[in-house]
Amino acid sequence: ETLGIAEGANDSLTAISTAVSEINDLNLIIASAAQQQAHVAREVDRNLVNIRDLSAQSSSGAQQTSSASRELSTLALDLNNIVGRFRLS
Repeated sequence: ETLGIAEGANDSLTAISTAVSEINDLNLIIASAAQQQAHVAREVDRNLVNIRDLSAQSSSGAQQTSSASRELSTLALDLNNIVGRFRLS
């Protein structure tokens, strides 16, 4: 009877050891996945910062283009007025 109990205890300890080993393997997989997700999150953050910066540059460029267009329009009107003063003989 004692031998049977010892064998049962041995089997139980072996099962526990196997389960702990599997849990350790799963923990490594989870840790690796968490590191990968953290890396991806940092990449997304960097890309969002780049998008924000490019959007600001684009907005600034659009404002400069608008200002230059207004200035060109004014110059075209001035040129039209000057040309209108000349009369062909």
